[in-house]
Amino acid sequence: MSIHVNVRVGVEWVNKFHDDSCKQNNLEYCDDQAVGFYNTMGSRGHTKVFNWGDDNAWETDFTHPNFGGDSLNWTDDVHFVFFVSHGGNNSNILSLSFAKKHNSCSSRSDKWRLGSKKLKWLVSAGCETVLNTDSAHIAAVWFGPMKGLHMMLGYIGSSHDSWWTDDLGEDFANDICDGDTIAGSWVDCAYSFWVDDDSIAIAAGETRDDAINRRDHETLDWRDLDVRATNWLAWKYKR
Repeated sequence: MSIHVNVRVGVEWVNKFHDDSCKQNNLEYCDDQAVGFYNTMGSRGHTKVFNWGDDNAWETDFTHPNFGGDSLNWTDDVHFVFFVSHGGNNSNILSLSFAKKHNSCSSRSDKWRLGSKKLKWLVSAGCETVLNTDSAHIAAVWFGPMKGLHMMLGYIGSSHDSWWTDDLGEDFANDICDGDTIAGSWVDCAYSFWVDDDSIAIAAGETRDDAINRRDHETLDWRDLDVRATNWLAWKYKR
């Protein structure tokens, strides 16, 4: 099944950190995953908007202007964002790590308003999108940040920086450009028995049926079918 809409794409990734206040363990394959997604989406006819890596990836690109960020000009000015770096979930807040302090070394999900402008789908391919599949935990993490976002895609607990999964972005992009469902493609592509990566896709909806329908059937062609209110979440996972 072919896709009939054009999707604006942005990616950010961090492999190399510095010996300063933003210091984290260096990573190796974040660029492979993110840029693989970016280039494959472009080769399949979608619009490549930004590819920011290492020191050029900034927390302000995710943080909403209400909290001093610039998200409406970056992550929320495209339809699909793929992010890869360290992640951590504490007190039901996901934090993404950056190598350059601008304005902070991390961006926190309680300062996000995802979907306020254009953003429909967000991949966070680092650790701890959620810590478990308990409904109260998932709701506590994601009801607040999802403000029009159709779907949050990531991992349960840890994800692993490995050559085994370096083609994740390319594989996922090819599947969704072929017309496969976004949630189904993500959980299948991102799950790995070999490196112990457990995948999850969380869909928002105005009603219970809306959220379930998006989880089970949404493709890129649903770009303009807005989530008018995030009243429900429905998720699927593989572990």
